[in-house]
Amino acid sequence: MSTALTPGQHALLENELRLARQRTQAALQAQRDGSDRLAHAAALLQDDPQEHEAERELDQARSELLLAELQDIDDALMRLKTPGYGRCIDCGAVIPFDRLQRQPQALRCVDCQTAAEAAR
Repeated sequence: MSTALTPGQHALLENELRLARQRTQAALQAQRDGSDRLAHAAALLQDDPQEHEAERELDQARSELLLAELQDIDDALMRLKTPGYGRCIDCGAVIPFDRLQRQPQALRCVDCQTAAEAAR
């Protein structure tokens, strides 16, 4: 089945995903480069563990979020190579280009995404 994307739209989405991947990788690298700062914080933890625990947990949560975002982008790049890209995984409807342009990693149409979030 066709996704109703023109070649130009397809190219635009691929470019957006690649740029998002670069930005996310740069953010993740910046987060990881802060490991020297984290090592210093770890040394300070020996003096007062509770004082720096929240910072450490926040840094770890940021890294996990960036890794998940990177995985979503990589998954979308792989799906973009398949004929099913741009179709809702729940109902099979074509995901509107406007939605894909705002969120090229989208797996669902707005209605199905809303229902999935409500079910959580």
